[in-house]
Amino acid sequence: MTFTKVQLCSNALVLLGHTPISSFTEPTAGAKVASTLYDSTFISILCSHRWKFATKKALLARLVDAPQNQYQYQYQLPTDMIMIVTTYPVSTYAIYGDKLYSDSDKVEIDYIYQPTESMLPAYFIKCFEYYLAMQFAVPLMDDLNKVDVMSRMYEKESRIARYSDSQSTPQVPIQDDPYIRVRMF
Repeated sequence: MTFTKVQLCSNALVLLGHTPISSFTEPTAGAKVASTLYDSTFISILCSHRWKFATKKALLARLVDAPQNQYQYQYQLPTDMIMIVTTYPVSTYAIYGDKLYSDSDKVEIDYIYQPTESMLPAYFIKCFEYYLAMQFAVPLMDDLNKVDVMSRMYEKESRIARYSDSQSTPQVPIQDDPYIRVRMF
């Protein structure tokens, strides 16, 4: 089953004991808080972990102009990038605005982007609902006990979601290393 922004927010409001919503334009406090905080909360949770379902790969386009300082090349970052995970080849780099500066003549990246709600995996939904509830609790309820309860529930669901997300790639076996084997004796 896929969820919409409104459904996710409505479920989070129900977790707080608030009435559910069917639209962000409703004249209720819950709808106003949800419509105001949803987008920044979604980006925040995506930045909290290297979610595999929200990761893309890209070969960056090298720009003609050379950077002014210590790097040799500059590259255009993807417009949908929220945060970079890694570069290939692994190298030092710096991000200024929407550009990546590097000494590598070719740069590929893994990066976090914002998927549509219809693409969210089942293991992430409940985690995100508790995260939304945690964010909505103070402006709606002004109740720090609710924040604490939602925080604990979010931490529990977050562990489950992160574990499930980690199953998207195979485990890398430990390689035999003679330097480590020498230390055992």
